[in-house]
Amino acid sequence: MCPHTSEPIGVYVHIPFCARRCPYCDFATVAGHDHLIAKYASAVCGEIRGSAMRDRSVRSVYFGGGTPTHVGFDECIEPIMQALRRTFAFRPDAEISFEANPASSDSAKYRRFREGGFNRVSIGIQSFDDRILQRLGRLHTADEAISAYRIARAAGFASVSIDLISGCPAQSVAQWQHDLDVAVALGPDHISAYGLTIEDGTPYSAMHRSGALPLPSDDDAAAMFAATIAVLADAGYEHYEMSNYARPGHRCRHNMVYWRHQEYAGFGAGAAAYVGGVRRMNERSPDRYVERMSAEGSAVAYSETLTQRQLLTEALMLGLRLMDGISLPELSDRFGEDNIAKLLPALRSLSDRGLLDVSPERVRLSYAGVMLADTVLVDLVAGMG
Repeated sequence: MCPHTSEPIGVYVHIPFCARRCPYCDFATVAGHDHLIAKYASAVCGEIRGSAMRDRSVRSVYFGGGTPTHVGFDECIEPIMQALRRTFAFRPDAEISFEANPASSDSAKYRRFREGGFNRVSIGIQSFDDRILQRLGRLHTADEAISAYRIARAAGFASVSIDLISGCPAQSVAQWQHDLDVAVALGPDHISAYGLTIEDGTPYSAMHRSGALPLPSDDDAAAMFAATIAVLADAGYEHYEMSNYARPGHRCRHNMVYWRHQEYAGFGAGAAAYVGGVRRMNERSPDRYVERMSAEGSAVAYSETLTQRQLLTEALMLGLRLMDGISLPELSDRFGEDNIAKLLPALRSLSDRGLLDVSPERVRLSYAGVMLADTVLVDLVAGMG
């Protein structure tokens, strides 16, 4: 099944290098491997040139990590951008983003990204409280986070986003309220406000199992989420996805590709691609990625052709993250009326329980449903039979 072959795609590029790994991070990242940067950039360029999706129109590009601002622009970012532009057809209005760490942010570096064609920056601030930042293992201070934001504004990016994390160790509701107040005072175009998750295999996971990680209570975590919605709504931000808020016209178009279950290409260690109903995942280890690209011209570690049921499940799981919800007629067009008809009893049950808002045209999570999203999804998948 290949429902989006004529549509523009999103492109993700993974930059795995960091000055230090955060204890909560389970992404494909490494610290102390800077000697690999030039070889890694060359390998990514080779993967781009060999892409089966070449010449496709591109709606968005996202350089994530890791820490794209940790590497040299001319050594790593610029050659990859050149390879992308030679391989794909960028739309004139393409959103081109990079992630930035306040600890590796300065005016010259931001100007270089801006001159290199990037029009959006997402700054990993996480908190405006130095105590919280230390517990998160971050290398920057609150003052440096504010400075990084102002530098980005001065560089002239069309859209500036910041990331914040709630539910941090020993974080109070008042501390989170302070983070929200500072964010609103700064006035970014977009705010990603994630709840901390404890991922297997991370230092935080080991600390949590041993009882050494004092996380907020479930009630406090719920209060933080409710405060986020209320404070940002009052400040004029649209709550458009479960963890994302934007001023008008500033939704993250790249992430919308994922949530709308559209096609995307992915390049670099641990990067995923989805095209024609097939998902591929690259080697997570940057060293192994470089080795395989050099020896084989491919670093794909996993590939799967998704079934109709898997595709429908993903479309539901991703689409319901959006506050706009999912178009039922579009689901019927993609997956057939019979498959959608099987969902109707579960949709009615969840609507009766106040967890979904259902109309003939759309289905979306209610406020209560957002708080219990995992339960909603489990019930929907079970209802598929």
